[in-house]
Parts: sequence; C-alpha cells; structure tokens
Amino acid sequence: MNSVNIAKRISAHGHAVDIRFIETASLLHDIGRCRTHGITHGIVGAAILKDYPAYALVCERHIGAGIDSKEAKSLGLPEKDYIPVSLEEKIIAHADNLVSGDRIVSIEDTLKHASEKLGKDHPGVKRIKDLADYIEGLMKDG
Repeated sequence: MNSVNIAKRISAHGHAVDIRFIETASLLHDIGRCRTHGITHGIVGAAILKDYPAYALVCERHIGAGIDSKEAKSLGLPEKDYIPVSLEEKIIAHADNLVSGDRIVSIEDTLKHASEKLGKDHPGVKRIKDLADYIEGLMKDG
C-alpha cells in the first residue's frame, strides 16, 4: 500500500493528515539517490531540499523507522536523531518499509530482512515493528 492510500485510510478514521504534502513528499523522499544509494541518501536528499525544510526532514527521517543519534554516530552520519516525528513522516517511512527494490512486500518480510541484516535484537528492528503497529492502528481506529 502506498503512502497516499495509507494517509487516506488514516484520514477516513478521523485523523488529520496532510495528504497533498504526502503526495509530494513521497515523490521526493528518495531524491538523494540521484547521488548515492547508501544510507546517506536521506541526508543528501535533505541537503538538496534544504530550501524546503518539511520535505528535507522527510528525506532525513524515512530510513527504516528512523535512526537514533547513537546509531547515526556508529554509521558515520552526523550525530543527531533521524526519527520520524510528524504523522506524515511516519506514514512515508512506513510505506517505504513496504517496498523492496521494485516489489511491494509485507511488513513481516521487512522485519525478517532487517533482523537478518541488523540482528533480531537491534533497536532499528523494534522501531520498524512499532511504527508499523502504530500506523496500522491508526488505519483501524475511529
């Protein structure tokens, strides 16, 4: 399910979501991949969109379910939190977790892959699961 469909379902359950922002941010969130396909693509994208701060934050915060400052430092990124904050950022990060390459995947597949790559007890795996649970809950809540 793409981010706009997720946003519409959440909105239908009474939650305020800026769907127009999500439409644009979804198109821009991986803009940094024009320069790198590494984990830094979010930071590169944010630099490209520096004159559009809300979109820049989506770029920075969409990887997995975000990266905390400790992980950022260990990955050689500037030491700060890259955790999605706004509902729109969370929706885009979650939708991005449901794509692998050019395929739509389940959250279970994403969690399995993340566990294999990072280790099952890695905090990033828990963040992906928690984000999925949160977004799925909003699509069911009234």
